[in-house]
Amino acid sequence: MPLLTQNSELKPHRIHNFAIPAWYVRLDGEIFKTCPNAGACAQVCYARNGTYLFSNVLAAHTKNLRLTLDQPILFRAMINKELSHKRFKPTLQARQMPEGVELTDDRWLTAWIRNGGAAVRIHDSGDFYSEQYLYLWFAIAADNPQVLFYAYTKEVAMLKQHGNEAPINFRWLYSTGGLQDDLITPDDRRADVFPNEQAITDAGYTSQDATDLLAILLKTNLVGIPANNIKHFNKKIAGRRFSEL
Repeated sequence: MPLLTQNSELKPHRIHNFAIPAWYVRLDGEIFKTCPNAGACAQVCYARNGTYLFSNVLAAHTKNLRLTLDQPILFRAMINKELSHKRFKPTLQARQMPEGVELTDDRWLTAWIRNGGAAVRIHDSGDFYSEQYLYLWFAIAADNPQVLFYAYTKEVAMLKQHGNEAPINFRWLYSTGGLQDDLITPDDRRADVFPNEQAITDAGYTSQDATDLLAILLKTNLVGIPANNIKHFNKKIAGRRFSEL
């Protein structure tokens, strides 16, 4: 089974993703936190709902986690082997981006769009649980300079300390609702989850709903995510943004 997969939301946009269990998992009888700085978001985390809870899915994500923990050299080699496949090569045809949104003028990202590059979202569940794990992904990104690697993260302090060592093709934005929201500054790229599209616009954010790539490709640093329509989560959110929980 490949380490890089595609869920129904990411596949239409040629985004591959890597997942480990969300929030925490029990390993050898001990609780292991995969999202050390998850805050109120943990109670309404979409990666702790639906198919993510299926035993086979959780087992696969746990296997991924153990591989990164116990055999990081092998993990890097396995990921790199997958990324050597032709589906991860630039198509040399420009990606079709949504109309009506202002895209970044970042030179590397602009060239990546023009060349039809491949994208890997690190963690559609889980987070950078340690500095060693973060540097493992830095190394993988450096091994694959034509691929865009990106992540939403609540590890604000970690990325502020070590982000200057990331390769140019490794990008991230802070995801609000965690324990380190107070470290996010107005100049930082950040994402917030809103109850609906109108709330995103009213707050001066821009929605990434057309394609998750906009999380990184929008010119603005204020990225809005419309909440999924999950009844019991909506009740807990009660019309608030994640940053307000």
